[in-house]
Amino acid sequence: MQAKAGCRVTVPFGKQQRVGIVVSVSQQSELPLSELKSVVEVLDDEPVFSTSVWRLLLWAADYYHHPIGDVLFHALPILLRQGKSASHAPMWYWFATEQGHAVDINSLKRSPKQQQALAALRQGRIWRHQVESLDFNDAALQSLRKKGLSELACEAPALIDWRDGFSVPGDRLRLNTEQATAVGPIHSAADRFSAWLLAGVTGSGKTEVYLSVLENVLAQGKQALVMVPESA
Repeated sequence: MQAKAGCRVTVPFGKQQRVGIVVSVSQQSELPLSELKSVVEVLDDEPVFSTSVWRLLLWAADYYHHPIGDVLFHALPILLRQGKSASHAPMWYWFATEQGHAVDINSLKRSPKQQQALAALRQGRIWRHQVESLDFNDAALQSLRKKGLSELACEAPALIDWRDGFSVPGDRLRLNTEQATAVGPIHSAADRFSAWLLAGVTGSGKTEVYLSVLENVLAQGKQALVMVPESA
């Protein structure tokens, strides 16, 4: 498997093996082959970072003069840093079989937990991770399964893009003249890096300026991070 920039690999490190991230691929090296070590395993078919995130991380490492390895690894979930699979684990759920829908539920009156479980399954599927919060347990569902009344199935988790249905509910507040004056230049500079300092006394409407700017950013399919200082 050919390693690509942004993919994880396992490499020899002393007597151990460590997870590394490919930053670039080259056909040449300034070091002699005798000083190079081979990759043990390529862990990913495709980069674990999106193109935009990859560019951001490289920029951050350069801008803040921070080691690229630290920047890349801190952008990964802990399990990916440990070399675990980057694929989405299937999600398991219980459902009532045709026999489970057809059987007389009163036939389970001597097994109240199974009766409760089957009644719930008739309302719709139950994700396996939800069972512990219900009035019955996995054992009841397993018993129903042995009777042919329930079954387990799995499906890949759906990846939902929040941008598809983004909208701002409710009526928007109308900005006053000073707020609009502050928002205008910020909107105009949204396509490039810029820093702004908004000054105003308490109650002057600074928060509404922030919200207006955030709404514009989100409407463009971009993301925003709001950091609120902790007040003593």
